[in-house]
Amino acid sequence: MSPIEISLLILLASASGASLFIMQRQHQKAAQNWALEKEQLVSTSQAQQNKQQLMAEELNQVKTAQAVAVASQQNSQNQLQEKQNLLVKAQQNQELQQNQLRQLEGDLKQSQAKLDERKDDRPKLENQEKHIVQLNRQLSEQESLLKQEQLGRKKDQQNLEEKLQLLAENKVQLKQEFENLSNKIFEDKHKQFNQTSKEGLSGLLNPFKEQLEGLRKKVDDVYVSESKDRAALKAQIGELHNLNKQITEEAASLARALRGEKKTQGNWGELVLETVLEKSGLREGEEFVREKSITNEDGERLRPDVIINLPEDKHIVVDAKVSLNAYTDYVNAENDADRVTFLKNHIDAVRMHIKTLADKSYSKLPGINSPDFVFLFMPIEPAFMVAFEHDDKLFNDAFEQRIVVVTPTTLLASLRTVSSLWSIERQNKNAKQLAEQAAKVHDKLVGFVESMEKVGAQLTTVQGTYDKAWSQLKEGRGNLISQAHKFKDLGVRMKKDMPKQVLETAELEFSETGE
Repeated sequence: MSPIEISLLILLASASGASLFIMQRQHQKAAQNWALEKEQLVSTSQAQQNKQQLMAEELNQVKTAQAVAVASQQNSQNQLQEKQNLLVKAQQNQELQQNQLRQLEGDLKQSQAKLDERKDDRPKLENQEKHIVQLNRQLSEQESLLKQEQLGRKKDQQNLEEKLQLLAENKVQLKQEFENLSNKIFEDKHKQFNQTSKEGLSGLLNPFKEQLEGLRKKVDDVYVSESKDRAALKAQIGELHNLNKQITEEAASLARALRGEKKTQGNWGELVLETVLEKSGLREGEEFVREKSITNEDGERLRPDVIINLPEDKHIVVDAKVSLNAYTDYVNAENDADRVTFLKNHIDAVRMHIKTLADKSYSKLPGINSPDFVFLFMPIEPAFMVAFEHDDKLFNDAFEQRIVVVTPTTLLASLRTVSSLWSIERQNKNAKQLAEQAAKVHDKLVGFVESMEKVGAQLTTVQGTYDKAWSQLKEGRGNLISQAHKFKDLGVRMKKDMPKQVLETAELEFSETGE
Protein backbone atom coordinates (compact mmCIF):
# COMPACT_ATOMS: atom_id res chain seq x y z
CA MET A 1 0.00 0.00 0.00
CA SER A 2 1.37 3.44 -0.96
CA PRO A 3 1.89 6.30 1.52
CA ILE A 4 -0.92 8.26 -0.18
CA GLU A 5 -3.42 5.47 0.56
CA ILE A 6 -2.23 5.36 4.15
CA SER A 7 -2.74 9.13 4.45
CA LEU A 8 -6.24 8.86 3.04
CA LEU A 9 -7.09 6.20 5.60
CA ILE A 10 -5.86 8.43 8.43
CA LEU A 11 -7.90 11.41 7.12
CA LEU A 12 -10.98 9.22 6.83
CA ALA A 13 -10.58 8.07 10.41
CA SER A 14 -10.12 11.70 11.57
CA ALA A 15 -13.23 12.82 9.68
CA SER A 16 -15.24 10.02 11.25
CA GLY A 17 -14.04 11.08 14.70
CA ALA A 18 -14.92 14.75 14.00
CA SER A 19 -18.41 13.78 12.85
CA LEU A 20 -18.89 11.82 16.01
CA PHE A 21 -17.73 14.78 18.13
CA ILE A 22 -20.17 17.13 16.34
CA MET A 23 -23.06 14.72 16.92
CA GLN A 24 -22.20 14.50 20.59
CA ARG A 25 -22.16 18.32 20.86
CA GLN A 26 -25.55 18.47 19.16
CA HIS A 27 -26.86 15.93 21.60
CA GLN A 28 -25.63 17.97 24.57
CA LYS A 29 -27.15 21.14 23.17
CA ALA A 30 -30.48 19.42 22.56
CA ALA A 31 -30.42 18.15 26.12
CA GLN A 32 -29.84 21.68 27.43
CA ASN A 33 -32.72 23.00 25.32
CA TRP A 34 -34.97 20.26 26.59
CA ALA A 35 -34.13 21.17 30.24
CA LEU A 36 -34.84 24.84 29.61
CA GLU A 37 -38.15 24.12 27.96
CA LYS A 38 -39.08 21.79 30.77
CA GLU A 39 -38.74 24.66 33.30
CA GLN A 40 -40.92 26.91 31.16
CA LEU A 41 -43.74 24.35 30.88
CA VAL A 42 -44.28 24.05 34.64
CA SER A 43 -46.69 27.08 34.74
CA THR A 44 -49.46 25.70 32.53
CA SER A 45 -50.60 22.09 32.56
CA GLN A 46 -51.97 22.16 29.02
CA ALA A 47 -48.90 23.84 27.65
CA GLN A 48 -46.83 21.45 29.71
CA GLN A 49 -48.49 18.47 28.07
CA ASN A 50 -47.89 19.93 24.61
CA LYS A 51 -44.33 20.70 25.48
CA GLN A 52 -43.85 17.22 26.93
CA GLN A 53 -45.12 15.69 23.70
CA LEU A 54 -42.79 17.93 21.73
CA MET A 55 -39.97 17.06 24.06
CA ALA A 56 -40.69 13.37 23.65
CA GLU A 57 -40.51 13.72 19.91
CA GLU A 58 -37.29 15.70 20.14
CA LEU A 59 -35.95 13.13 22.59
CA ASN A 60 -36.73 10.36 20.11
CA GLN A 61 -34.96 12.36 17.41
CA VAL A 62 -31.99 12.83 19.72
CA LYS A 63 -31.96 9.09 20.50
CA THR A 64 -32.19 8.31 16.81
CA ALA A 65 -29.37 10.75 16.06
CA GLN A 66 -27.36 9.24 18.88
CA ALA A 67 -27.95 5.69 17.55
CA VAL A 68 -26.94 6.82 14.06
CA ALA A 69 -23.85 8.45 15.50
CA VAL A 70 -22.94 5.30 17.41
CA ALA A 71 -23.50 3.15 14.31
CA SER A 72 -21.47 5.58 12.22
CA GLN A 73 -18.70 5.53 14.79
CA GLN A 74 -18.73 1.72 14.85
CA ASN A 75 -18.67 1.61 11.06
CA SER A 76 -15.79 4.08 10.99
CA GLN A 77 -13.90 2.00 13.51
CA ASN A 78 -14.47 -1.15 11.44
CA GLN A 79 -13.27 0.61 8.28
CA LEU A 80 -10.26 1.93 10.17
CA GLN A 81 -9.47 -1.59 11.38
CA GLU A 82 -9.75 -2.94 7.82
CA LYS A 83 -7.45 -0.21 6.53
CA GLN A 84 -4.95 -0.97 9.27
CA ASN A 85 -5.05 -4.67 8.31
CA LEU A 86 -4.47 -3.72 4.67
CA LEU A 87 -1.57 -1.52 5.78
CA VAL A 88 0.01 -4.43 7.66
CA LYS A 89 -0.39 -6.70 4.63
CA ALA A 90 1.14 -4.01 2.39
CA GLN A 91 4.12 -3.75 4.71
CA GLN A 92 4.53 -7.53 4.67
CA ASN A 93 4.37 -7.60 0.86
CA GLN A 94 6.95 -4.80 0.70
CA GLU A 95 9.32 -6.77 2.95
CA LEU A 96 8.81 -9.87 0.81
CA GLN A 97 9.58 -7.93 -2.39
CA GLN A 98 12.71 -6.52 -0.79
CA ASN A 99 13.85 -10.04 0.12
CA GLN A 100 13.22 -11.21 -3.44
CA LEU A 101 15.14 -8.21 -4.77
CA ARG A 102 18.10 -9.05 -2.56
CA GLN A 103 17.97 -12.67 -3.77
CA LEU A 104 17.90 -11.56 -7.42
CA GLU A 105 20.91 -9.33 -6.81
CA GLY A 106 22.78 -12.36 -5.42
CA ASP A 107 21.79 -14.47 -8.44
CA LEU A 108 22.96 -11.67 -10.76
CA LYS A 109 26.35 -11.62 -9.08
CA GLN A 110 26.66 -15.42 -9.46
CA SER A 111 25.70 -15.19 -13.16
CA GLN A 112 28.30 -12.49 -13.71
CA ALA A 113 30.95 -14.70 -12.12
CA LYS A 114 29.98 -17.64 -14.34
CA LEU A 115 30.10 -15.38 -17.42
CA ASP A 116 33.66 -14.40 -16.52
CA GLU A 117 34.54 -18.11 -16.28
CA ARG A 118 32.98 -18.78 -19.73
CA LYS A 119 35.29 -16.21 -21.32
CA ASP A 120 38.23 -18.42 -20.33
CA ASP A 121 36.57 -21.43 -22.10
CA ARG A 122 36.24 -19.66 -25.49
CA PRO A 123 39.36 -21.25 -27.07
CA LYS A 124 38.01 -24.68 -26.16
CA LEU A 125 34.69 -23.90 -27.84
CA GLU A 126 36.48 -22.83 -31.03
CA ASN A 127 38.35 -26.16 -31.12
CA GLN A 128 35.06 -28.03 -30.60
CA GLU A 129 33.48 -26.14 -33.52
CA LYS A 130 36.36 -27.19 -35.78
CA HIS A 131 35.92 -30.80 -34.64
CA ILE A 132 32.18 -30.61 -35.37
CA VAL A 133 32.89 -29.35 -38.92
CA GLN A 134 35.21 -32.30 -39.47
CA LEU A 135 32.59 -34.73 -38.16
CA ASN A 136 29.96 -33.26 -40.48
CA ARG A 137 32.28 -33.83 -43.42
CA GLN A 138 32.75 -37.49 -42.40
CA LEU A 139 28.97 -37.85 -41.93
CA SER A 140 28.38 -36.64 -45.49
CA GLU A 141 30.77 -39.27 -46.80
CA GLN A 142 29.02 -41.99 -44.77
CA GLU A 143 25.61 -40.88 -46.10
CA SER A 144 26.87 -41.21 -49.67
CA LEU A 145 28.08 -44.74 -48.99
CA LEU A 146 24.77 -45.56 -47.26
CA LYS A 147 22.76 -44.44 -50.29
CA GLN A 148 24.81 -46.71 -52.53
CA GLU A 149 24.27 -49.63 -50.15
CA GLN A 150 20.51 -48.91 -49.98
CA LEU A 151 20.28 -49.11 -53.76
CA GLY A 152 21.92 -52.52 -53.67
CA ARG A 153 19.62 -53.71 -50.88
CA LYS A 154 16.60 -52.45 -52.80
CA LYS A 155 17.52 -54.68 -55.73
CA ASP A 156 18.01 -57.63 -53.37
CA GLN A 157 14.65 -56.90 -51.75
CA GLN A 158 12.89 -56.93 -55.12
CA ASN A 159 14.39 -60.34 -55.86
CA LEU A 160 13.33 -61.57 -52.41
CA GLU A 161 9.77 -60.29 -52.87
CA GLU A 162 9.49 -62.16 -56.15
CA LYS A 163 10.58 -65.38 -54.37
CA LEU A 164 8.16 -64.73 -51.50
CA GLN A 165 5.31 -64.16 -53.93
CA LEU A 166 6.08 -67.48 -55.60
CA LEU A 167 6.18 -69.22 -52.19
CA ALA A 168 2.90 -67.55 -51.18
CA GLU A 169 1.20 -68.82 -54.33
CA ASN A 170 2.48 -72.33 -53.61
CA LYS A 171 1.38 -72.02 -49.97
CA VAL A 172 -2.15 -70.97 -50.98
CA GLN A 173 -2.43 -73.96 -53.27
CA LEU A 174 -1.10 -76.34 -50.59
CA LYS A 175 -3.42 -74.79 -48.00
CA GLN A 176 -6.45 -75.30 -50.25
CA GLU A 177 -5.52 -78.94 -50.78
CA PHE A 178 -4.99 -79.41 -47.05
CA GLU A 179 -8.37 -77.85 -46.26
CA ASN A 180 -10.06 -80.20 -48.71
CA LEU A 181 -8.33 -83.16 -47.10
CA SER A 182 -9.17 -81.88 -43.59
CA ASN A 183 -12.82 -81.42 -44.53
CA LYS A 184 -12.96 -84.93 -45.87
CA ILE A 185 -11.35 -86.33 -42.73
CA PHE A 186 -13.68 -84.22 -40.55
CA GLU A 187 -16.75 -85.44 -42.45
CA ASP A 188 -15.66 -89.04 -41.98
CA LYS A 189 -15.03 -88.44 -38.27
CA HIS A 190 -18.35 -86.57 -37.97
CA LYS A 191 -20.27 -89.44 -39.54
CA GLN A 192 -18.51 -91.90 -37.27
CA PHE A 193 -19.23 -89.69 -34.24
CA ASN A 194 -22.90 -89.32 -35.21
CA GLN A 195 -23.24 -93.08 -35.50
CA THR A 196 -21.50 -93.62 -32.16
CA SER A 197 -23.55 -90.85 -30.51
CA LYS A 198 -26.77 -92.29 -31.91
CA GLU A 199 -25.97 -95.71 -30.50
CA GLY A 200 -24.93 -94.17 -27.17
CA LEU A 201 -28.06 -92.02 -26.98
CA SER A 202 -30.23 -94.99 -27.77
CA GLY A 203 -28.59 -96.93 -24.96
CA LEU A 204 -29.08 -94.03 -22.54
CA LEU A 205 -32.62 -93.01 -23.58
CA ASN A 206 -34.16 -96.48 -23.81
CA PRO A 207 -34.36 -96.83 -19.98
CA PHE A 208 -36.02 -93.40 -19.81
CA LYS A 209 -38.45 -94.44 -22.53
CA GLU A 210 -39.36 -97.58 -20.62
CA GLN A 211 -39.82 -95.62 -17.38
CA LEU A 212 -42.03 -93.04 -19.12
CA GLU A 213 -44.13 -95.79 -20.68
CA GLY A 214 -44.51 -97.40 -17.26
CA LEU A 215 -45.47 -94.04 -15.79
CA ARG A 216 -48.05 -93.48 -18.55
CA LYS A 217 -49.47 -96.97 -17.96
CA LYS A 218 -49.83 -96.29 -14.22
CA VAL A 219 -51.65 -93.02 -14.91
CA ASP A 220 -54.01 -94.76 -17.33
CA ASP A 221 -54.62 -97.57 -14.82
CA VAL A 222 -55.42 -95.06 -12.08
CA TYR A 223 -57.85 -93.22 -14.35
CA VAL A 224 -59.57 -96.46 -15.44
CA SER A 225 -59.76 -97.65 -11.83
CA GLU A 226 -61.26 -94.35 -10.70
CA SER A 227 -63.84 -94.47 -13.50
CA LYS A 228 -64.78 -98.02 -12.52
CA ASP A 229 -65.07 -97.00 -8.87
CA ARG A 230 -67.42 -94.14 -9.77
CA ALA A 231 -69.57 -96.43 -11.91
CA ALA A 232 -69.61 -99.09 -9.20
CA LEU A 233 -70.52 -96.50 -6.56
CA LYS A 234 -73.41 -95.26 -8.68
CA ALA A 235 -74.67 -98.79 -9.19
CA GLN A 236 -74.30 -99.68 -5.53
CA ILE A 237 -76.15 -96.56 -4.43
CA GLY A 238 -78.98 -97.72 -6.64
CA GLU A 239 -78.92 -101.06 -4.89
CA LEU A 240 -79.12 -99.35 -1.50
CA HIS A 241 -82.87 -98.87 -1.67
CA ASN A 242 -83.43 -102.48 -2.69
CA LEU A 243 -81.16 -103.65 0.09
CA ASN A 244 -83.03 -101.56 2.64
CA LYS A 245 -86.32 -102.95 1.46
CA GLN A 246 -84.94 -106.48 1.57
CA ILE A 247 -83.57 -106.02 5.06
CA THR A 248 -86.84 -104.55 6.27
CA GLU A 249 -88.82 -107.47 4.89
CA GLU A 250 -86.40 -109.96 6.37
CA ALA A 251 -86.61 -108.18 9.70
CA ALA A 252 -90.37 -108.34 9.68
CA SER A 253 -90.35 -112.04 8.79
CA LEU A 254 -87.77 -112.83 11.42
CA ALA A 255 -89.39 -110.74 14.12
CA ARG A 256 -91.56 -113.55 15.35
CA ALA A 257 -88.70 -116.06 15.30
CA LEU A 258 -86.30 -113.74 17.08
CA ARG A 259 -88.67 -112.46 19.68
CA GLY A 260 -88.10 -115.29 22.07
CA GLU A 261 -84.29 -115.32 22.73
CA LYS A 262 -81.98 -112.30 23.12
CA LYS A 263 -78.93 -114.30 21.95
CA THR A 264 -80.68 -115.10 18.71
CA GLN A 265 -81.63 -111.44 18.32
CA GLY A 266 -77.99 -110.40 18.81
CA ASN A 267 -76.74 -112.92 16.24
CA TRP A 268 -79.34 -111.73 13.77
CA GLY A 269 -78.29 -108.09 14.29
CA GLU A 270 -74.65 -109.02 13.66
CA LEU A 271 -75.72 -110.90 10.53
CA VAL A 272 -77.50 -107.80 9.18
CA LEU A 273 -74.43 -105.71 10.06
CA GLU A 274 -72.22 -108.16 8.15
CA THR A 275 -74.52 -107.87 5.13
CA VAL A 276 -74.23 -104.07 5.20
CA LEU A 277 -70.44 -104.35 5.43
CA GLU A 278 -70.34 -106.65 2.41
CA LYS A 279 -72.49 -104.24 0.40
CA SER A 280 -70.29 -101.27 1.36
CA GLY A 281 -67.29 -102.58 -0.57
CA LEU A 282 -64.99 -102.59 2.46
CA ARG A 283 -62.64 -105.53 2.91
CA GLU A 284 -62.47 -107.49 6.15
CA GLY A 285 -59.00 -107.38 7.65
CA GLU A 286 -58.16 -104.29 5.63
CA GLU A 287 -60.82 -101.60 6.04
CA PHE A 288 -62.64 -103.24 9.01
CA VAL A 289 -62.08 -105.84 11.75
CA ARG A 290 -64.81 -107.94 13.41
CA GLU A 291 -65.06 -108.83 17.13
CA LYS A 292 -61.53 -107.80 18.05
CA SER A 293 -60.86 -108.51 21.74
CA ILE A 294 -59.40 -105.49 23.62
CA THR A 295 -58.63 -105.08 27.35
CA ASN A 296 -59.49 -101.71 28.87
CA GLU A 297 -57.66 -99.89 31.66
CA ASP A 298 -59.66 -101.76 34.36
CA GLY A 299 -58.60 -105.16 32.98
CA GLU A 300 -62.02 -105.90 31.51
CA ARG A 301 -62.03 -107.57 28.11
CA LEU A 302 -64.34 -105.97 25.56
CA ARG A 303 -65.20 -107.15 22.07
CA PRO A 304 -66.81 -104.54 19.74
CA ASP A 305 -68.83 -106.01 16.90
CA VAL A 306 -66.92 -104.07 14.19
CA ILE A 307 -63.99 -101.61 14.12
CA ILE A 308 -63.92 -99.53 10.92
CA ASN A 309 -60.40 -98.48 9.85
CA LEU A 310 -60.08 -94.97 8.43
CA PRO A 311 -57.13 -93.32 6.65
CA GLU A 312 -54.41 -91.81 8.83
CA ASP A 313 -54.92 -94.58 11.48
CA LYS A 314 -58.38 -93.41 12.57
CA HIS A 315 -61.18 -95.78 13.71
CA ILE A 316 -64.97 -95.94 14.13
CA VAL A 317 -66.56 -98.52 16.48
CA VAL A 318 -69.92 -100.08 15.47
CA ASP A 319 -71.98 -102.22 17.86
CA ALA A 320 -75.31 -103.87 16.91
CA LYS A 321 -78.26 -103.78 19.32
CA VAL A 322 -81.64 -105.46 18.67
CA SER A 323 -84.86 -104.83 20.63
CA LEU A 324 -87.84 -106.67 19.15
CA ASN A 325 -90.20 -107.64 21.98
CA ALA A 326 -91.62 -104.23 22.81
CA TYR A 327 -91.63 -103.18 19.16
CA THR A 328 -93.49 -106.38 18.14
CA ASP A 329 -96.05 -105.82 20.88
CA TYR A 330 -96.46 -102.25 19.64
CA VAL A 331 -97.02 -103.37 16.07
CA ASN A 332 -99.48 -106.13 17.05
CA ALA A 333 -101.41 -104.05 19.63
CA GLU A 334 -105.19 -104.09 19.08
CA ASN A 335 -106.03 -100.79 20.80
CA ASP A 336 -104.45 -97.39 21.32
CA ALA A 337 -103.93 -97.79 25.04
CA ASP A 338 -101.85 -100.94 24.58
CA ARG A 339 -100.04 -99.30 21.69
CA VAL A 340 -99.02 -96.34 23.88
CA THR A 341 -97.80 -98.66 26.63
CA PHE A 342 -95.78 -100.86 24.27
CA LEU A 343 -94.33 -97.78 22.52
CA LYS A 344 -93.07 -96.45 25.86
CA ASN A 345 -91.52 -99.85 26.61
CA HIS A 346 -89.82 -99.81 23.19
CA ILE A 347 -88.36 -96.31 23.73
CA ASP A 348 -87.13 -97.32 27.19
CA ALA A 349 -85.44 -100.38 25.66
CA VAL A 350 -83.65 -98.17 23.12
CA ARG A 351 -82.53 -95.82 25.91
CA MET A 352 -81.21 -98.81 27.86
CA HIS A 353 -79.17 -99.96 24.83
CA ILE A 354 -77.73 -96.44 24.46
CA LYS A 355 -76.75 -96.27 28.14
CA THR A 356 -75.23 -99.76 28.10
CA LEU A 357 -73.10 -98.96 25.04
CA ALA A 358 -72.03 -95.57 26.46
CA ASP A 359 -70.83 -97.22 29.70
CA LYS A 360 -68.40 -99.43 27.73
CA SER A 361 -66.41 -96.35 26.52
CA TYR A 362 -65.21 -98.02 23.32
CA SER A 363 -63.67 -94.74 22.08
CA LYS A 364 -61.19 -94.80 25.00
CA LEU A 365 -59.90 -98.34 24.42
CA PRO A 366 -56.09 -98.71 23.98
CA GLY A 367 -55.06 -98.75 20.31
CA ILE A 368 -58.36 -97.21 19.18
CA ASN A 369 -57.89 -93.76 17.63
CA SER A 370 -61.58 -93.02 17.41
CA PRO A 371 -63.69 -89.86 17.56
CA ASP A 372 -65.64 -89.29 20.76
CA PHE A 373 -68.68 -91.25 19.52
CA VAL A 374 -69.69 -94.84 18.75
CA PHE A 375 -72.20 -96.12 16.18
CA LEU A 376 -75.17 -98.04 17.68
CA PHE A 377 -76.55 -100.13 14.84
CA MET A 378 -80.33 -100.83 14.82
CA PRO A 379 -81.01 -103.36 12.03
CA ILE A 380 -84.79 -102.65 11.89
CA GLU A 381 -85.44 -99.21 10.46
CA PRO A 382 -89.17 -99.05 11.38
CA ALA A 383 -88.27 -99.68 15.02
CA PHE A 384 -85.75 -96.83 14.79
CA MET A 385 -88.26 -94.51 13.12
CA VAL A 386 -91.02 -95.19 15.67
CA ALA A 387 -88.78 -94.57 18.68
CA PHE A 388 -87.22 -91.35 17.39
CA GLU A 389 -90.47 -89.96 15.98
CA HIS A 390 -92.29 -90.22 19.31
CA ASP A 391 -89.39 -89.04 21.51
CA ASP A 392 -87.75 -85.81 20.32
CA LYS A 393 -85.14 -85.89 23.06
CA LEU A 394 -83.91 -89.39 22.29
CA PHE A 395 -81.41 -88.36 19.61
CA ASN A 396 -79.94 -85.51 21.69
CA ASP A 397 -79.72 -87.71 24.77
CA ALA A 398 -77.82 -90.33 22.76
CA PHE A 399 -75.50 -87.74 21.24
CA GLU A 400 -74.72 -86.27 24.67
CA GLN A 401 -73.55 -89.76 25.66
CA ARG A 402 -71.38 -89.86 22.50
CA ILE A 403 -73.66 -92.42 20.81
CA VAL A 404 -74.91 -92.08 17.21
CA VAL A 405 -77.79 -94.41 16.35
CA VAL A 406 -77.62 -95.68 12.75
CA THR A 407 -79.77 -97.91 10.57
CA PRO A 408 -78.79 -100.05 7.60
CA THR A 409 -79.44 -97.10 5.27
CA THR A 410 -77.46 -94.49 7.17
CA LEU A 411 -74.68 -96.92 8.08
CA LEU A 412 -74.31 -98.04 4.47
CA ALA A 413 -74.09 -94.40 3.35
CA SER A 414 -71.42 -93.76 5.99
CA LEU A 415 -69.48 -96.87 4.97
CA ARG A 416 -69.71 -95.79 1.33
CA THR A 417 -68.11 -92.52 2.40
CA VAL A 418 -65.38 -94.48 4.16
CA SER A 419 -64.86 -96.55 1.00
CA SER A 420 -64.56 -93.33 -1.01
CA LEU A 421 -62.03 -92.01 1.50
CA TRP A 422 -59.96 -95.16 1.04
CA SER A 423 -60.21 -94.79 -2.75
CA ILE A 424 -58.98 -91.21 -2.45
CA GLU A 425 -56.21 -92.38 -0.10
CA ARG A 426 -55.10 -95.02 -2.61
CA GLN A 427 -55.23 -92.45 -5.42
CA ASN A 428 -53.17 -90.02 -3.34
CA LYS A 429 -50.70 -92.79 -2.63
CA ASN A 430 -50.50 -93.63 -6.33
CA ALA A 431 -50.17 -89.95 -7.17
CA LYS A 432 -47.36 -89.65 -4.64
CA GLN A 433 -45.64 -92.67 -6.18
CA LEU A 434 -46.15 -91.17 -9.64
CA ALA A 435 -44.68 -87.87 -8.44
CA GLU A 436 -41.69 -89.67 -6.91
CA GLN A 437 -41.23 -91.67 -10.13
CA ALA A 438 -41.51 -88.49 -12.21
CA ALA A 439 -38.95 -86.79 -9.96
CA LYS A 440 -36.59 -89.73 -10.44
CA VAL A 441 -37.08 -89.59 -14.22
CA HIS A 442 -36.48 -85.83 -14.16
CA ASP A 443 -33.32 -86.23 -12.06
CA LYS A 444 -32.07 -88.94 -14.42
CA LEU A 445 -32.81 -86.71 -17.41
CA VAL A 446 -30.97 -83.78 -15.80
CA GLY A 447 -27.99 -86.04 -15.13
CA PHE A 448 -28.10 -87.25 -18.73
CA VAL A 449 -28.20 -83.66 -20.06
CA GLU A 450 -25.27 -82.70 -17.82
CA SER A 451 -23.33 -85.76 -19.05
CA MET A 452 -24.08 -84.84 -22.67
CA GLU A 453 -22.84 -81.29 -22.03
CA LYS A 454 -19.62 -82.71 -20.59
CA VAL A 455 -19.31 -85.05 -23.60
CA GLY A 456 -19.77 -82.08 -25.96
CA ALA A 457 -17.14 -80.06 -24.11
CA GLN A 458 -14.74 -83.01 -24.16
CA LEU A 459 -15.36 -83.56 -27.88
CA THR A 460 -14.63 -79.88 -28.53
CA THR A 461 -11.39 -80.19 -26.55
CA VAL A 462 -10.46 -83.39 -28.40
CA GLN A 463 -11.15 -81.75 -31.77
CA GLY A 464 -8.97 -78.77 -30.82
CA THR A 465 -6.18 -81.06 -29.64
CA TYR A 466 -6.51 -83.10 -32.84
CA ASP A 467 -6.24 -79.99 -35.04
CA LYS A 468 -3.28 -78.69 -33.01
CA ALA A 469 -1.47 -82.04 -33.31
CA TRP A 470 -1.96 -82.15 -37.09
CA SER A 471 -0.81 -78.54 -37.30
CA GLN A 472 2.38 -79.35 -35.42
CA LEU A 473 2.87 -82.42 -37.59
CA LYS A 474 2.44 -80.80 -41.01
CA GLU A 475 2.76 -77.01 -40.73
CA GLY A 476 5.53 -74.55 -39.87
CA ARG A 477 9.26 -74.65 -40.26
CA GLY A 478 10.81 -77.82 -38.93
CA ASN A 479 7.54 -79.83 -38.89
CA LEU A 480 7.90 -83.58 -38.36
CA ILE A 481 6.79 -84.64 -41.85
CA SER A 482 9.29 -82.26 -43.46
CA GLN A 483 12.11 -83.57 -41.28
CA ALA A 484 11.16 -87.20 -41.92
CA HIS A 485 11.00 -86.53 -45.66
CA LYS A 486 14.59 -85.21 -45.55
CA PHE A 487 15.77 -88.65 -44.38
CA LYS A 488 14.60 -90.08 -47.69
CA ASP A 489 16.36 -87.29 -49.61
CA LEU A 490 19.57 -88.12 -47.71
CA GLY A 491 19.42 -91.73 -48.92
CA VAL A 492 17.90 -93.44 -45.88
CA ARG A 493 16.00 -96.54 -46.98
CA MET A 494 12.42 -96.67 -45.67
CA LYS A 495 10.19 -99.74 -45.47
CA LYS A 496 7.03 -97.68 -45.77
CA ASP A 497 6.29 -94.51 -47.72
CA MET A 498 4.46 -91.54 -46.28
CA PRO A 499 0.87 -91.31 -47.63
CA LYS A 500 0.76 -89.14 -50.72
CA GLN A 501 -2.13 -86.92 -49.50
CA VAL A 502 -0.20 -86.17 -46.30
CA LEU A 503 2.90 -85.14 -48.26
CA GLU A 504 0.76 -82.98 -50.50
CA THR A 505 -0.78 -81.07 -47.59
CA ALA A 506 2.40 -80.78 -45.49
CA GLU A 507 4.61 -77.66 -45.71
CA LEU A 508 7.86 -79.25 -46.95
CA GLU A 509 11.17 -77.42 -46.62
CA PHE A 510 13.21 -77.41 -49.85
CA SER A 511 16.98 -77.33 -49.96
CA GLU A 512 18.84 -74.40 -51.51
CA THR A 513 19.74 -76.46 -54.60
CA GLY A 514 16.09 -77.22 -55.18
CA GLU A 515 15.28 -73.52 -55.11
